[in-house]
Amino acid sequence: MTTALITGFDPFAGDDHNPSWDVAEELAARAGDGRLIAQAEHPDLTVHARRLPVVHGTALETLDAAIAAVAPDVVVSLGLAGGTEAVRLERVGLNLRDARIPDNAGAQPVDEPIVDDGEPALFSTLRLKAAHTRIAAAGIPVQLSLSAGSFVCNEVLYGLVHRLRERRQDARPTAHDGDSAPSSVRGGFVHVPSLRAADSPVSLEQAVEAVDLLLAESLHDRPDAEHPGGALH
Repeated sequence: MTTALITGFDPFAGDDHNPSWDVAEELAARAGDGRLIAQAEHPDLTVHARRLPVVHGTALETLDAAIAAVAPDVVVSLGLAGGTEAVRLERVGLNLRDARIPDNAGAQPVDEPIVDDGEPALFSTLRLKAAHTRIAAAGIPVQLSLSAGSFVCNEVLYGLVHRLRERRQDARPTAHDGDSAPSSVRGGFVHVPSLRAADSPVSLEQAVEAVDLLLAESLHDRPDAEHPGGALH
């Protein structure tokens, strides 16, 4: 069986909902009915959705617990980027907490590391460029993004990749355990716009399809596509 973990967030900053959780819930519902594109390409795929608190530290603890419970092959965490005009496939997380607003527990860290002595930045291990090509071909506004901000979304991206790397190292077999290392769990982060707004450039249906396509691509056991996708500014 192939397993995907999709996470969204609680509402924050006075909002009464968070569209990232709308997308995660809908993906899990469609997976339960066998209606995902990813399931057509990976027929044994099951999807689990978990909601994370918008709280520094606690979000990663909740994510850790979900990974331990689900044992996924791929993890896609979702967050809200209000005011944006596309589904944003985040490429890099920074080892930085610098909160412009307080989190839901009232904390507002300034220039703190997420992981003490951790690497300055870590990259998503999802097949972002391959997915970007398919999402764009489906007519869905999408972009490769080089910044997930410095709030809890960025913390989840950086922390997720860091933890998956640690788990892979901890699980590496010794000479007595076997000849090959365990397969890598891929993980990364996607920002979605305010999907419920009347003038939203992306609908809930489109956001769900975009993440569905990202799942389909990221579960293929091959390197990401190689084509230009950088930014000039």
